[in-house]
Amino acid sequence: MKEQIVDLAMNNAGIRDTARALHISINAVMRTLKNSRRSV
Repeated sequence: MKEQIVDLAMNNAGIRDTARALHISINAVMRTLKNSRRSV
């Protein structure tokens, strides 16, 4: 799931679009992106 979120973000999909496409909350997308940037 995390990989899909990061992939969509890298392909210029918005946070809301990512949340809608994966059927998860906007906050979950935000949290995942924040944590993934720290680990990279």
